[in-house]
Amino acid sequence: MISTRRSVLKLGLAGGLAGVFLAQGSVAFAGTGQSQTFDQWLSEFEAGMPARLAAAHVAGVEVAIVSKNAATPYAGAFGYADIAANRVLTPATPMHLASVSKLFTASALVQLFERCGLDLHGDVNDFIDFPVRNPAYPDVPITPQQLVTHTSSVSDDNYEGFDTVGDPKEALSDFLRNYLVPGGDHYSPKKSYLPKHKPATYFSYSDVGMALVGYVVECVSGQDFAAYTKANLFEPLGITDAHWYLREFAPGVLAVPYEFKNGALAALPQMSYPDVPAGALRCSVTDLATSLRAMIGGAIGTPPILSAAEVAEMLRPQVSPKIVPYQGLGWVQEVVDGHPYVGHSGSDIGFANMVVLTEDQNYAVAVLINTDEGDGSAVTDFRASVTTDLVHGAQLLG
Repeated sequence: MISTRRSVLKLGLAGGLAGVFLAQGSVAFAGTGQSQTFDQWLSEFEAGMPARLAAAHVAGVEVAIVSKNAATPYAGAFGYADIAANRVLTPATPMHLASVSKLFTASALVQLFERCGLDLHGDVNDFIDFPVRNPAYPDVPITPQQLVTHTSSVSDDNYEGFDTVGDPKEALSDFLRNYLVPGGDHYSPKKSYLPKHKPATYFSYSDVGMALVGYVVECVSGQDFAAYTKANLFEPLGITDAHWYLREFAPGVLAVPYEFKNGALAALPQMSYPDVPAGALRCSVTDLATSLRAMIGGAIGTPPILSAAEVAEMLRPQVSPKIVPYQGLGWVQEVVDGHPYVGHSGSDIGFANMVVLTEDQNYAVAVLINTDEGDGSAVTDFRASVTTDLVHGAQLLG
């Protein structure tokens, strides 16, 4: 499984339930001759969720099954957004997406470059206002394509201590200059870049690299990254409550993050970091489902946020399998219960999320959890089992 963002902690509890669904189908159980409809699966899935949350010490979870060809077949929520306030989680509760945010950043880049007729394989220095070069390979350009496929040689090895309670205090452009340019406050020639790996030859998952993708979007579009995604991703899809900064949300709206500590769930503060495009987006599973439908080829939005050609390019393997088994533009390989999926996970302080596609890429499933993974496996195992169940539910839809 891709290591997404910050390491987190442990887990706890269950509670209320809210869900909506449509459609039905059937599938035969292997070796039994029995069949199950989607509605039968859904009834069993929802009935079992409170006990599963309690066993895994999870505060709450939002889930969705997304169809490329129809409205969202299912979105539901279980447990609590805020235990102290007795606020039940719903499918409309905004949740910290963590590294699932990268799918939006990648979409913004691909959309913008297509509309402007620009080449993802061009030198990134042609698109931004400061120089980016691996000092071990000063004559080798780093490209937007490499940044969005984690093959740029930009490294997170020097990324430490940037998390902050509330919104970041350092602007995206300042953070990147200080991290990537010689003389910057956060710069290290041997840690800001991989000294042993030439660009395009090695996979190294990088939050800083994806943050630079967001800055490319800023410089090319002439808009703040958050403003660009609002105008070109969210508004065309009718999404009004997805934001990159905590200050954009009204009080008492967001899901509270939790960790399981000393035998009980403890609330954590809402955190962020200056590399905003790498993981700071917050939205509900309902809004995520709408976005995922567009990302897998549902022709929605006015205009559609991604063309069929852009969707195909984003999902197409972009990197030699000798370097990494699968890497699209933003999309990565996630292994869930031993099964490889195209998708993206997201882990941050108090949150553990997963998005994966079915093999035919006609459906996506999403799991958003407001409880820290911690140093144990209960939340991770819970996320994996729920993801697997949702994939099964999607397969029942035919």
